[in-house]
Amino acid sequence: MNAKEIFEKASQSKLLKDPYVEKVWNLIGDRSLFQKSPDYLRSLRKSLFRDALKFFSSNSEYYASLFERLKINPKNAELEDLAKLAIPSDILRGDGHKQFLIKSVDEGGEYFMSSGTTNNVPVKIYRSPLDLAIMIKANTDLFEYVYGDYLEQGKGLALFMAAPELRYRLNFVAFVHLALEAKNIPLLYGMNLVEGSGSGPAWQKLVPNKDNITKFLKSRKEPKLFFTAPAGIYLLSKQFEELSFVRRLMYKFASVYPVQLGRGGVIVTGGGTKGFTNLPPYEGIVEVSRKSFKAKDKSGREVSTPFMDVLGMTETLTAMIDRFGVMDKVPHPLSEVFLLDPKTFEWKNEDNVEGIVGIYNPFTTSWLEVFYPGDLMISHSSDRFYGKEYVYVRRLKVEEGWELQRACGGTLEELMGRS
Repeated sequence: MNAKEIFEKASQSKLLKDPYVEKVWNLIGDRSLFQKSPDYLRSLRKSLFRDALKFFSSNSEYYASLFERLKINPKNAELEDLAKLAIPSDILRGDGHKQFLIKSVDEGGEYFMSSGTTNNVPVKIYRSPLDLAIMIKANTDLFEYVYGDYLEQGKGLALFMAAPELRYRLNFVAFVHLALEAKNIPLLYGMNLVEGSGSGPAWQKLVPNKDNITKFLKSRKEPKLFFTAPAGIYLLSKQFEELSFVRRLMYKFASVYPVQLGRGGVIVTGGGTKGFTNLPPYEGIVEVSRKSFKAKDKSGREVSTPFMDVLGMTETLTAMIDRFGVMDKVPHPLSEVFLLDPKTFEWKNEDNVEGIVGIYNPFTTSWLEVFYPGDLMISHSSDRFYGKEYVYVRRLKVEEGWELQRACGGTLEELMGRS
């Protein structure tokens, strides 16, 4: 489906007749959320959480039974109850997600899978047309907030160092593709997927599409938006840096080097290092890349090339996004991001110390989207809309992941009992 078809299907969803889903749909379109106070937003998220519990208990025998067993009453539930309801992402591998879908979920949606870097059996998530439309709206608003400006309809050019086939496999690729499609911004894919080239995850079967890369580098359209893994921009920048003097002059004559991203140009990274062990820290990647990629502000004045990094998981409908040197990772205003103490696995309120991150999105309509992706993060206070920003630390080690699963209890314990 393209973006237009997704919104058409979403508008026909029978779930929109439900007061809770209707409320969610209207809130997702409210850009004023980004100007609300942290206290207001937390109160709103608590109200949405209680409404969500009522919605899911009335649309799923599984959730009704679960809430009763965990002694969670929708009328007076607190956000801290999310720690009982969250599940480790490993449960969502294979067909694990099906057991959490409500019976009345809209059909005709799409499935997305994790990249398969940490497990041979990927996480597999179903997204209904309504959830896909919410994904486009929520992520676009969050991206533009962190970007600091609106993406104008039909203006500019984007390059994604991925293959077009991954639009229907990976959540991050789908979001970028659909968001740009909704904005009518042309998107070039900088890689081709070579099928039948052996076993392994799809990202290991990618080869450069030189024609599309060259077309992007030479284009005079602005802004130019470059989406890539951190390794991609670093390796490309190093190649430019290592060009001989004569070849560099030729590139400069052809208006390719340094690469001009134009007014509002930005480099957006995501996906982590994916097998690269010799990369410098992210700030080192930015430093090297800014020598080869130049950008301007809206007035035409050259600025330090903006870098944005996206932390998105297959399991979550919305990402966390940062802008290098401006703000650390922030979630959508309606998303509740919480941390657990790594030793006690209890809800952690203090900042500036590591915690196991949990994510809850009250606007996902097909299942109660609350989970632990298996990552450590640090939170700190912020004067922006959410009240907190987050710094990524690392993935949990295998043994830490098992400890997390043993300690979580709640939903996980109930699932283990059923099996």
